[in-house]
Amino acid sequence: MPEGDGERAIAECLNCGNAYAAKEWPDGTIQPIGTRNGCQCGSTEFQIVEETTTTDLHED
Repeated sequence: MPEGDGERAIAECLNCGNAYAAKEWPDGTIQPIGTRNGCQCGSTEFQIVEETTTTDLHED
């Protein structure tokens, strides 16, 4: 496991698109939480899913 504190995130498997709760480590490693062998499809490559921000809608 990488050194330091990981930040929780949602990660998507680059092979099949399954999403997992994950930790992103300071060295850039992304590891799904609760799985040691990666995705159920066998892939070990993930990307962080970008959070969408909400926009305040104001009526003029």
